Amino acid sequence: MSYPQLISIIGTIPLFSMRTFFPAFLTALFFAHPELFPGVTSVPDAVEGGSFLAQNWLIIILGVLSILEFAADKNSDIKVFLREAEPYLKPASYLIIQLFVLGDQSEEVLNQINWAGFNPMIILAIIGSGAVYSLSLIRKKTLDLLYDIDADDNLFLGRIISWCEDSLVFFGFLLLIWAGLFMIILYAIIIGIIILLRKQYIKSSDQQKYICEVCSHKNLPYACQCSNCGADNKKIYSIGILGQKKNKNPKDISKHKMNLLAQGRCPVCATRKENISKNDTCKECGTDFFVNPSKQEFIKFLDRRYYILMGISFIIGFIPILGFVVSASLVSIYLLSPYRRYISKKGTILSKLLIKILTVLFFIFGSALGFIAAPIYATIRYFVIRSQFRLIKKSKEQLANRTPK
Repeated sequence: MSYPQLISIIGTIPLFSMRTFFPAFLTALFFAHPELFPGVTSVPDAVEGGSFLAQNWLIIILGVLSILEFAADKNSDIKVFLREAEPYLKPASYLIIQLFVLGDQSEEVLNQINWAGFNPMIILAIIGSGAVYSLSLIRKKTLDLLYDIDADDNLFLGRIISWCEDSLVFFGFLLLIWAGLFMIILYAIIIGIIILLRKQYIKSSDQQKYICEVCSHKNLPYACQCSNCGADNKKIYSIGILGQKKNKNPKDISKHKMNLLAQGRCPVCATRKENISKNDTCKECGTDFFVNPSKQEFIKFLDRRYYILMGISFIIGFIPILGFVVSASLVSIYLLSPYRRYISKKGTILSKLLIKILTVLFFIFGSALGFIAAPIYATIRYFVIRSQFRLIKKSKEQLANRTPK
């Protein structure tokens, strides 16, 4: 059991917990072309074994898969589905790579140390894959919390984290070559901090909940009624645009319910709607989302936001470049996101491509004439998505009427 092997098994665990194919690509590239990695000459036995990985066709395949993984992780639509599969793909990828690394030396290791007929390095690799699975789950749950805060990635939190993870995998691999033990300790500290912050957030969120006086059920602070027994919440708190509790009470309950709907939450118990493809019924209290307030009232509520944002877009559009960017961000957060929460993210490639082209064209146009481009861009985006919302709601209503009760 050599030092490089041990470092490889333990050190690549956090790398594979962040990405499925990129660490595998770096590992294969390392075995095929170690001269590309600075400092590898200081550990000459690091490239022993793993001859299967040192093949150009495999490097190309893993490289292509890594690029696809990069692109998918930057796309908020694909990322939702990818995140569900990653906890299972990552440990499998890790284990396969480690077995290939150990492949050429398994017999030699078995002759030296034998634990009930099993290669101890393979046992460590299997344990390592379990660690990758555990860390992948922690990562998924942490990203789920961030997704609740910024579901549409309006604040670019998802993209920033994605680029940070890409960098951590790349530089972490280099650090693994240069100072393997230091890298393991460093990543252990980072993982510990992430786990601690996540627990603190969960604890803080739980402490914000109020206990129902009737049934002692814990409810969200901005719920209008208890999700268990339906008792009224006597002290309702307002909800922020990112789903956070605001330290003030809503003056208008109807408007508060609109804000809950805009966050994709039940207007009664404030439970977040998870599956946009299903009927708009709360999983906790059974409330239909668009009964009180109605769908039409919700649209009128967002229409009023639209008129306000048109004025803001016109004014800030006089600021070159930045004005258009800020306007587009505000439109995405305040106008598009509320509708997106009830519209399937699955769309045609053509429609998404047209939106991107439209955004680029208006950005160029808005660099000089933002006061014209920003309102026009916002108007086009808003009325397109509003029409989609109307159509989908109408289809769901027709389907519900045809379904026998």
